Amino acid sequence: MNFVIEPVTDVLGEAAASGVREQVFEREHGIRVPSLPARDAMLTLIARGESEANPAAVLTVVETTGDDELHQRLGLIFNTSTRVARYTQLAVLKPYRGLNLPSQLVLQAHQQFVAPRRIDYTWLLFDAERANSSSFCRQLGFVASPETFYTEYGHCRVLTRNELLEQIRANGDRSRR
Repeated sequence: MNFVIEPVTDVLGEAAASGVREQVFEREHGIRVPSLPARDAMLTLIARGESEANPAAVLTVVETTGDDELHQRLGLIFNTSTRVARYTQLAVLKPYRGLNLPSQLVLQAHQQFVAPRRIDYTWLLFDAERANSSSFCRQLGFVASPETFYTEYGHCRVLTRNELLEQIRANGDRSRR
C-alpha cells in the first residue's frame, strides 16, 4: 500500500492527528499523553493511504534545543550550540501496523524539518524492551540508551541519532554508487 504523508496545517488536520493519538494511546494502551506545547519549531505529519481520506498514522517532531531540564532528566547531554529535536507522539492505527509507517514518517520529518533547520541530534522515547531491536536502531541509525527511564509512555529507553554522522554516511553511500 502506498501512503501520502503531509503536514498538518489546519484545525481539521489537528483533529485528525488527535483522533489517531486518542485511539492508540488512550483507548488501546490506557496512556494519557500530555498535549504538545504550541511552538513555532514543530511539525506534525499525518500519513494516509493513497486513496483514503482517513489518517493511518501521525508523528510530531519538535525542536528541544535549549531544554536542558528535559534533556538532563533523560540523560541527554548536549553542548549549548547543539541543535536538538524530538520525535514524539508517534501513533499508527492497528490496520496499518507492520507497513513501515514509523520509518516513513521519520524520514519525511527529517526532510521537512530536521535537515532545513540544521538539527544536529534527534531523539525519541521507545519501549525499553524492544528498543535495541527496533527498526529505528536497525535501519535508521538510532542508538538506544543503556539506561531506562519511567516516562509518560512507561519504561523507555532514549533513542538518539547524530544527524551529521548520518549525513556523512548517506553522502558516502551515494559516492560509492
